[in-house]
Amino acid sequence: MSLLSPLYNLPNHVLEKQKAFQNSSKPLILRGPRAGIYVGGYAALFTVGMLSTVYACGNLIAGKKTE
Repeated sequence: MSLLSPLYNLPNHVLEKQKAFQNSSKPLILRGPRAGIYVGGYAALFTVGMLSTVYACGNLIAGKKTE
């Protein structure tokens, strides 16, 4: 037995994971293991970006000067 054997001689669980992934009733974007964190983080950053853009456009339209 080689020293590195535990690294490449592992059981193959692809079929079990594939069946669990395909049988899930969640939306496709939320099926991954950390999908909620990724989608939530993206939504938060997108919301902050859009709100700051709308705020800046409102200031430009209103003619408020920043000093």
